[in-house]
Amino acid sequence: MSTRHFSIATVMAVLLTLLSAAPASAELVEQPTTWWGVDTLATGTQTDSIQSHIFAIEQVGDRVFVGGRFLDVAHENNRFSRPFLAAYDATTGIWIDTFAPDLNGAVYALEAAPDGSALFVGGEFTQVFGNNVPGLVSLDPQTGAISNGWTTRIQGGNPANVRALDLEGDHLYIAGSFNTIVSDVGTDSVWRAARIDWATGDHDPNWRPVVQGGSVWGIAASPDDDRVYLAGYFTTVNGDVSVGGFHPVRQNNGATVTGVQPFQVNTLNVSRQYLYDVEVANGIVWAVGSEHFVQALNEADLSLRYFHLSDPKGDYQDLEIVGDRVYAGCHCRQDATLYTGLAPMFFPFDGQGFFASQDNSWISAFDANTGLAVPGFDFNITASRAGVWAIHGSPDGCVWIGGDVTGTGGIAQNSLTRVCDPDLVDDERPSTPRGLDAVSIGGGSVSLEWLASTDNTAVAGYKIYDAATGDLVLTTSGLGTTVQIDGLVIGQTYSYYVKAFDAAQNTSWRSNIDTVVVTNGAVDEERPSTPTGLMLAGVGSGSVSLSWNPSNDNVGIAGYRVFDASNNALLAEVGPTPSATVTGLVNGQPIGLYVKAFDAAGNTSWRTNTVTATPSGNAVDTERPTPPRGLQGSALNATSASLSWTASTDDVGVTGYVVYDAATDTAIQTVSGTSATVTGLAAGSTSTFYVKAFDAAGNTSWRSNTRTVTQP
Repeated sequence: MSTRHFSIATVMAVLLTLLSAAPASAELVEQPTTWWGVDTLATGTQTDSIQSHIFAIEQVGDRVFVGGRFLDVAHENNRFSRPFLAAYDATTGIWIDTFAPDLNGAVYALEAAPDGSALFVGGEFTQVFGNNVPGLVSLDPQTGAISNGWTTRIQGGNPANVRALDLEGDHLYIAGSFNTIVSDVGTDSVWRAARIDWATGDHDPNWRPVVQGGSVWGIAASPDDDRVYLAGYFTTVNGDVSVGGFHPVRQNNGATVTGVQPFQVNTLNVSRQYLYDVEVANGIVWAVGSEHFVQALNEADLSLRYFHLSDPKGDYQDLEIVGDRVYAGCHCRQDATLYTGLAPMFFPFDGQGFFASQDNSWISAFDANTGLAVPGFDFNITASRAGVWAIHGSPDGCVWIGGDVTGTGGIAQNSLTRVCDPDLVDDERPSTPRGLDAVSIGGGSVSLEWLASTDNTAVAGYKIYDAATGDLVLTTSGLGTTVQIDGLVIGQTYSYYVKAFDAAQNTSWRSNIDTVVVTNGAVDEERPSTPTGLMLAGVGSGSVSLSWNPSNDNVGIAGYRVFDASNNALLAEVGPTPSATVTGLVNGQPIGLYVKAFDAAGNTSWRTNTVTATPSGNAVDTERPTPPRGLQGSALNATSASLSWTASTDDVGVTGYVVYDAATDTAIQTVSGTSATVTGLAAGSTSTFYVKAFDAAGNTSWRSNTRTVTQP
């Protein structure tokens, strides 16, 4: 029964009960004047009309990553060149200068791998460290280097761009403006949205919704239903008309979800019917966009639960679910009012159709369980015209905010700030367990394994449920992420999901559901480990010999396969000895090769690094050394400075390092080790240095971080 069938008195009684139970407003902890941020807007981008420095914030462990179209990291009145993507200490907020990615364009979306091994980056860049990597890349969250083995590419879009990322289960969903995706699976046409295996980069050729008439700005895969929600400027998906830039599609095949309520808009101006973001959790779909609204939809049928309108300013631009709150960033300014109703309130607002109102500013907060606004909420920040475009909830209970933020509690900020509640009661859910995998191990038993959750205090344990009935199967204590369930019926199919909980009994949203058929014997579903240390062992006429370190497997390695890196063609298959000779190659023509291990059950490892050789006895070394990391420096005396750094690596070997004057990009000296002494400096002067590594073939690395030294 829809709410329109209830009497007004009944509706108001329910609403008053919900409002009285809503959490109290957050109290602000003001940040110190040493807070770091970003500055200097890049121009010539696809978002020049949006005066926001920051578009995305994500966290991996104790690092918070900030992406946007800024050129500098800012600290009070100081500026340091670090365009488009920077890292900060999650506790102190201090910039981490050793995280040094080299991108040539704006970043709009960030997503962390569930195991913390990678930072997925989306934007409109075309190159990363000089490599042709348009719009999407996986980076090492410690160094900023491109993740080993990452070969996934998107193309098209003038240029190709990614506006949104979302991770659910094994899949990373990507959305923006692009028309082709390339991975080890092959090359496929796509239409502004795709999904890949986050661990391998392999794309799913069966998930290709056809989005037309514009681009996608937001994407959210449901943890509770076979749905993915698209938000943006588009007009049709799969040939079906999309009203207001909103469309639900299936997770299994990308087909349009049918039998649901149409999306409701609050303006008759067709040029203003678009969305910027969408999120889903706890049975509620949240959608925000033009003409100043936040909609809370019932996920079951996508009927409207509550409609929120900010008047007289401004569009909502970002959503973030933090514990039991949903934060929405906007350019609402300080003089706005947030109205709540049961149906769309049309803009310009005529004061009709609402049942609750309160003061509103640059961020609004909503109860993630009810869909109502949090009464009296206020984050005391100030911003310029563009407002808030990025929000991130940290496990410590604090909220990071980015856009064109100018102040927090009266303290000036450089587009980035953090607010916390000093009297925070632990009402924050642990993060959702990811990657649940159920495997039959014989004898009527199955083994379950998943990726650990995180929590602002600590995860106390996990609850395992029967997905078919919703019944609790067992509860664990501690941090273990594997369990065994016994006494099952052989031949029967079982489905499970997992939730994490903490000491305050806050419970996470559920994991993905995994289904298993119980067998009488164990089924080997485990990949061999990735072979490491692939190198050339010899080059002959029409042949190349390779060697590598052996892989490990829970049962045993059956052999190895050698592939052509240019087209992923299988060139050779050998037994468990970690070496191979590939024959039948063209003399004088360079070829890239990589190796995968496999076991008797057909499980295949991830691929190794790629090595390049030219048959006829001449190996060609074209691979750069890795950049030197962690450059440090200090004055030895009035005219000398001491520098040191972490060694680079190379496929053949690092020959030496060149120290440069960063002000002029002039080489100062060449050394063979990881330290240098620079002499001939002027007393009282300030000098900035960086270092590059080189190998015997003359390949030169990208530069290290810079280090400034002041002479006494």
